[in-house]
Amino acid sequence: MKDNTRTLIMLGVMAVLGLMFAFASIALLQMHTITERMGDLVEVRNAKIAAANKMRDAIRSRADSLRKMRLTQDPFERDEEYQHFLAHAGNYRAATERLAGLGVTPQEAGIHERLQQLTRQAQTASDAAALLLESGADGDIEAAMRDAVSLQAGMLEQLDALVELEEAASGQSLADSRVHYQRSRNLLIILTGVILLFCYLLARLISRYVASKNRQLNYQSSHDALTGLINRREFEKRVERAIRSAQSLPAAHTLMYLDLDQFKVINDVCGHGAGDLLLQHLAGLLRGTVRHRDTLGRLGGDEFGLLLENCPLDKAVGIAGKLLKSIEEYHFTWQDNTFTLSISIGVVPLDETTTDIASAMSAADAACYIAKEAGRNQIQVAYLGDRQLQQRRSEMQWVARLTRALEQNQFKLYYMPIISCAEGNGSSRQIELLLRMIDDDGSVISPRLFLPAAEKYNLATAIDRWVIDHALQWLAEHSYDHNWPITISINLSAPTLASHDMLRYIIERAEQTGAPPERIIFEITENAAIANLTEATGFMLTLRGRGFRFTLDDFGSGLSSFVFLKKLPVDFLKIDGAYVRDILSDPVDYALVRSINELAHLLDKQTIAERVETMSVANELRELGVNYLQGYAYAGPEPLSCFTYTQKPRLVVVAR
Repeated sequence: MKDNTRTLIMLGVMAVLGLMFAFASIALLQMHTITERMGDLVEVRNAKIAAANKMRDAIRSRADSLRKMRLTQDPFERDEEYQHFLAHAGNYRAATERLAGLGVTPQEAGIHERLQQLTRQAQTASDAAALLLESGADGDIEAAMRDAVSLQAGMLEQLDALVELEEAASGQSLADSRVHYQRSRNLLIILTGVILLFCYLLARLISRYVASKNRQLNYQSSHDALTGLINRREFEKRVERAIRSAQSLPAAHTLMYLDLDQFKVINDVCGHGAGDLLLQHLAGLLRGTVRHRDTLGRLGGDEFGLLLENCPLDKAVGIAGKLLKSIEEYHFTWQDNTFTLSISIGVVPLDETTTDIASAMSAADAACYIAKEAGRNQIQVAYLGDRQLQQRRSEMQWVARLTRALEQNQFKLYYMPIISCAEGNGSSRQIELLLRMIDDDGSVISPRLFLPAAEKYNLATAIDRWVIDHALQWLAEHSYDHNWPITISINLSAPTLASHDMLRYIIERAEQTGAPPERIIFEITENAAIANLTEATGFMLTLRGRGFRFTLDDFGSGLSSFVFLKKLPVDFLKIDGAYVRDILSDPVDYALVRSINELAHLLDKQTIAERVETMSVANELRELGVNYLQGYAYAGPEPLSCFTYTQKPRLVVVAR
């Protein structure tokens, strides 16, 4: 759009310059033509006047010579004057030819014709000169002289008339030239005025066009194209202004964060066209519910922001209630589908304690999320110091850190030995790999701190992908060591069990790396398997058909798992460490561990006891017949980069 404006301005300027050049060229060319014509006319008139004057001088000089010939008695002087007479006659003829060569105007034609007649009659002067030269009879000379004088007088009269005519014509030409010059100057002035008017109109047009484009750009930069509401950038500007107002004046404002519930369902069922139409209707519905002076904006997707300036919290909550009611009463229809809607609203007061816009917007977002977790279609009022709000903001901070850790590869695998109860010497033949996150300062962060936020905000699958990628690559590089093949077990989160993309990724990645499926065991938690029983069963059966195996982790944490154990195609049961740790002091824990172990063996599954912290507990578990032991009684976690084959590993368990 900026390029179009620049092009328009450039074309306008070029058009103005072109017109100015064209008009100036036309005016200058006309003035130059007039000047040349004036010069030519003046030159011709002056030449004609000069020729007429030469003819007149020649006639007078010839008359003088003829008079001198008559007065002198000396034959030599008379002969000399005769020569002068002939020379003047030649000058007359030369001037006559010059005058004829300059052209004849209609006004000059009569004078020229009479001059030619008189010139033809000028032989009498020659006759008189001949008589004087030959000393003819006085009577003849006198008669010839009278005729010559009369003829010369007539010729002089015609030449005087010609000179007057040429001078008058020259004056008229100058007058005409001045008139034409004045007209050309007036035309140039008019053209200049036209150019200036055109420039003014063009400048006005460009100014209006640029102003219109600027208004359009300003509107587009501050408004959402779909709903016509202000966008997030403009909304945050107004919130920031309201915060400054609350800090400097005793004013109470309220910020609301609105999120449409189940919007994804409409998009998935009816398509994005229906979703866009719903957002447009919702924007109009919200606009009609709030006050005219309130600020409503679309923050992104199905999220809206509402700023109530000079509105106390209790009144704002009442407005939020009206919003909920209006949304509940609205029914969205698309083709044959009709949907009822609901919305979750987070409300945060803005007062002198509000420090910055980031904390205010984060608090409103967190309050809205809390309202969704409370059952949707709720209003959640939160203050910046709320514990629940701080927890939510802490989780959001973890989301940002985890996202950065995935992008910058800030995860690392550790390992921990697992001891086989079948070996009497207690040497380590199994290890479990543990996931850690490396912070910016190099510190190691336990998964207990970041996995809850990862699972809550849909990052667990991305972390699983990282673990699978690095674990399979490591397995492909360490598959065999003489007679000790390595088998790995990889923990999978609940979302991964329902992901067909992850199912394809596991199969493709195993083929790409060359990691043998029979050496790969996937570990899923009991709660994840039961919560997604159908998806988990299908996921497990697909991979088991390709040679992979499965472990059911934290078995016993939900007693209902006994009911589903026969339905789950697992190869190992990992007994929950909460029961293992106190089997020597708690009869109930002892009974549970024994029952789980016996049931697993009855179903032809092997057992792994975790969190074995003393050798006394380890000995008791061996007596119960548990297959594998793991815990600090043998070793703590170490970086996988420190792993060596001197431990002759038989089973490698990878966990988060």
